Amino acid sequence: MKMSPFVVFTICFMFLPCNGKVKFPKNMATDHQFPPTISRSVGGIPIGHLRPLGYQRNPSGKVMNTLEMPHAHAFNIKHIKANKPVAIREAMKNLQVLKDWEKDEYLDNTFGKLNVTVTVKKERRAHEYTWMTMDKFLLDYLHEDWYLSTILPPEMAKEFPVPGCLRCGTYRKRLQEAELWMSSGGTASMLHSHEDHTLHCVLFGRKDVIIIEGEHRKVFNYQEKYHNAGAGYSPLDMDFINMFQNSKISKTPWTYTTLTPGDCLFLPAGYMHQVRSYGRGISYTVLFAPSLEFDSSDCRVPVEKKNDKPSIPSLADVDFVWTSRNGERVLNVGKMTPNVLMHVLDMLIRDKAKLYIEQFDHFYSDALQKAYKYPSAQEAFNILTENPDENFLTRTTIRNLKLEQLQRFCRLYNDAFLEPTINKEEL
Repeated sequence: MKMSPFVVFTICFMFLPCNGKVKFPKNMATDHQFPPTISRSVGGIPIGHLRPLGYQRNPSGKVMNTLEMPHAHAFNIKHIKANKPVAIREAMKNLQVLKDWEKDEYLDNTFGKLNVTVTVKKERRAHEYTWMTMDKFLLDYLHEDWYLSTILPPEMAKEFPVPGCLRCGTYRKRLQEAELWMSSGGTASMLHSHEDHTLHCVLFGRKDVIIIEGEHRKVFNYQEKYHNAGAGYSPLDMDFINMFQNSKISKTPWTYTTLTPGDCLFLPAGYMHQVRSYGRGISYTVLFAPSLEFDSSDCRVPVEKKNDKPSIPSLADVDFVWTSRNGERVLNVGKMTPNVLMHVLDMLIRDKAKLYIEQFDHFYSDALQKAYKYPSAQEAFNILTENPDENFLTRTTIRNLKLEQLQRFCRLYNDAFLEPTINKEEL
């Protein structure tokens, strides 16, 4: 007897396991109007009230564009010293990663068992971070409110060439971390800023970026990650701006850019920005510490090598301060030595005059999160200051640290990772 489709569906529904979820694919469209069209005020309601950021006033203009990735020396002169954002078009032409990563099957087969960090959106402004394998993420990210935001695992880093502007010179030695981003679109970041320079490159999808200078932080009730951080975020809901409470936003200038596959955006440290993603999106960011000086002497190619085809290093070939281990962000140090410690302190102070205890505390807590037992950040900081009442280190103080101080701190750090021995009498 032939059964109707309804009967077949009913039988399957009754007897097959069911997890209670009905999966609908997310909207993958990328044809979104940006910047938005500004509507006129109606009935005394402010322009852009309860609308996303960008609807409150017209932009001041586009971010400056340049074609192709500049050399390290030109990049420093034209963009880093100028302290202006720039969109670099066709920055990643003809890269193999643009071909290999086009399909999820490649990612699943090559990196499926790697642990990655995933953000799960629980409600409009609530987020929960979790770890899962790459194949688990790929299985459900087209249907769930998930996006991958993880330190780039070394296995993946091998497939990403170092951007041309960072292949030599001072900033190649000041790389903080590389992050991988992936989603099925429909995501929007908070309005935030970094204390490091950022190079954000898009492999697939589309990203609209709103950029606001750091001097306007108060308008958005900006909150530092910690005191003297130089980085932070706005707690305002960027999807629903209350213009009765935040009327100054209508007078705050902003610029914008849209990134498509192959484009990169350079953002100097301190600039606030919000990123909105559309379609199947994959991008990566490289964060590098600001510097007071720039040395490009290692960029000069020896005469005998000028005719040789230069090899392009991957992100796995350069030294970052932070790396990924089993999906977690960890300090990229096997054993702390005086030379490594001096480099870390130089990265922490960046281009500022002082390194404050709050900055050190944040670094110290992150670096030792997997350690067994260690003294407080204040005790460790006192080794470097030699003065319990001093809450900062100057650049001069760091350069003049005694070898004995450096060695004491290194012993403290290394001993924290030694597995504690168990006293037989305690068993």
